[in-house]
Amino acid sequence: MIRQIGLAVLSMVVLCAGCKTISKNTINVNLDTSDRSVKTLAVMRFDDKLIQDEAVKGLIMKTISNPDAGEMLADMMTSELLKWGKYRILSRSEVKSKIKAGDIKEEELVKLKDYTTLGKILNVDAVIIGKIYKFGLSNMTIYARGNVSFTAECIDTNKGKMLWSIETNESAPYKDEVDLAIKVVKETVEKLKKETE
Repeated sequence: MIRQIGLAVLSMVVLCAGCKTISKNTINVNLDTSDRSVKTLAVMRFDDKLIQDEAVKGLIMKTISNPDAGEMLADMMTSELLKWGKYRILSRSEVKSKIKAGDIKEEELVKLKDYTTLGKILNVDAVIIGKIYKFGLSNMTIYARGNVSFTAECIDTNKGKMLWSIETNESAPYKDEVDLAIKVVKETVEKLKKETE
């Protein structure tokens, strides 16, 4: 009986702690407006190594990381930047086919931070690289929370200079991580548009 009461109290504490923050959202944009020479850019697959190593964790509250978060975020960012219309954006399929023709892996080029080579292979003025810290769903039987956290940098492929960077962290109850990520990327690009105008 005492054990059941203890489990009930623990469940309520975990539930209340999870509900306490309805949603937290941080979007920081660092921008260098001195360079306006960028006309074309490509979004590279986001580095999702950190979350791949921890696919499922937790006993009472399970956190499941999305297995293809890097590609999904790259697709979302490409789509939102295309809607903006400021740059000519390579589609993800164009990026993949150009890199495949160069007989090298996309992850390796990003890992090596060889922006000049990326610029030559893709024929773009800048690339967006990103790193994912969270992209998953934490859930219990009666509660779920989506979590998305990533950084992205736009790098000039000629000078190797960072043109802008984004840092986001959002968590929301009862929200799928993919839907949450779409919302976050859209808000991020909107904020970027306002800051560059």
